[in-house]
Amino acid sequence: MKISDKYSILCDSDFDNIKKVLETKKFSGTSEIVKKYEKKLASFFGSKYATATSSGTTAIQTALFIAGVSSGDEVIITSTCPSMSVFPIIFAGAKPVFCDTEVDNFGLKIDDIEKSISTRTKVIIEVPMWGYPTDVKKLSDFAKSKKLPLILDLAQAHGTKLNEKYLSSYGDISCFSTHDRKIIATGEGGFILTDNKEYHERTVSFIQFGNMNGIDFGLNYKLGALQAGLGMSRIDYVKEQLEKRNKNAKYIVNNIKNNFVEEFKIIDRGNPNYYSLLLMLTSSNNLRIIKLLDERGVPSDVVRYNYKLLYEYPIFKRFKKICVNSEKLVKNITTIPVHPALSGEELEYIVDQINNIK
Repeated sequence: MKISDKYSILCDSDFDNIKKVLETKKFSGTSEIVKKYEKKLASFFGSKYATATSSGTTAIQTALFIAGVSSGDEVIITSTCPSMSVFPIIFAGAKPVFCDTEVDNFGLKIDDIEKSISTRTKVIIEVPMWGYPTDVKKLSDFAKSKKLPLILDLAQAHGTKLNEKYLSSYGDISCFSTHDRKIIATGEGGFILTDNKEYHERTVSFIQFGNMNGIDFGLNYKLGALQAGLGMSRIDYVKEQLEKRNKNAKYIVNNIKNNFVEEFKIIDRGNPNYYSLLLMLTSSNNLRIIKLLDERGVPSDVVRYNYKLLYEYPIFKRFKKICVNSEKLVKNITTIPVHPALSGEELEYIVDQINNIK
C-alpha cells in the first residue's frame, strides 16, 4: 500500500463561490470578493486586519518590507525552517542570522537570540514547523523588550493554538500560505494578519504598486478574485478539517507500540493543527527507519524534501552557525500524513508499519 501525503480539499460551496466570482466579471486583486475574503480571514483569526497576497513567500517579503528590513540589515531566524522562509530575507539584501532552537521544539532559543542581536538586527522570525506550536508568547515578550518586531511565518500553522489563542495573536505580523497542501487552500496564495494599523496600511500600499501614487514603492502581490472565492468557501471547513486531522493523529499515536517511536513533544497549553504528525525517533539509526517506512509506502517530508538544517545546503552555507539543539532535533524526527482523506484501512496500515520496525 502507498499512502498519499497530498490532500486537496473540495468543498460543497466551492462551485457556487467560483460561479459568483465569474458572474461579477471582475477577477483582479481589487475585486470586491477579495475584500470580503480578507474580512472573513480577520474575523476567523480574531485579527484587526487581514491582507491577501499572491503567495506565502510574497507575504513574507511584504512583511519584511513593512518592518523596514533593507540591505545590510540582519534577521534572526532558525535554520530548521524551509528555504522559502529565508529566500525573501536574502532577496531584501539582508542577512539571515541562524539561531538555535529549544531542545525539544522548533521555537527559537532566547538565550541564543540574546547573543546574536547586533546593531543591525531588524526583526525576529519564528517558524513553527508542521503545525506544532512554539512558545510565541515568551518570544513575543522578549521581542518587545528589545523593541524588535516579531514576524510569525505560519505557513503550516493554520489553526495552531497556544493558550487557546491562534498563534497569530502573538505576532506583530503573521504570514500564511494558502498553497494547495495548506489547511486553507486556494491553489496559490497567502495572507498577512496584523493588529497594527500602520503595518496594515503599508501592506496594502506595497502589494498594489505603492498605491500607484508616484511616491511610495510597491509591487504587484495581490491575490486574484477566483482564488479569494475559493478561500471564502474553505475558511468554513477549517475547524472540521482540524478535528479530522486531530482524530487521525491520535489514532496513530495511541496505537504505537514500538518503544523507540513517540509523538513529538507538544508544549504546555499548545494545540497543534496536525498539518503532519511529527514523531520522535530514538533508535540507533533513525534515518534507516525513516527510509524503510518510506519504502513501505508511509511517506515522510524528511525524504520527500531532503529535510536538513538550511546551512547544510550549498546556497546557505555562507550563513552557517552551529546550532547544537537544532542539529539533534532534525536527526530525531520524521513526519507522517494524517490528512482527512486517509481511510481507516490506511491508518491501520501506517500503525502496522511503525510497529513492525525492528
